[in-house]
Amino acid sequence: MNKYDLQEKKLQISDPIESYFECISICDIKDGNCISKCVEILKQYEN
Repeated sequence: MNKYDLQEKKLQISDPIESYFECISICDIKDGNCISKCVEILKQYEN
């Protein structure tokens, strides 16, 4: 995933856990930045 369009993706999925798994499924397993961004998005649901 080059540019993180994950915020837009977040708005399309209402369940935070489902959103997280959807997010990490589009990340390359070696791309720690992408996975970290998914975790940050999941944390935003808690606020």
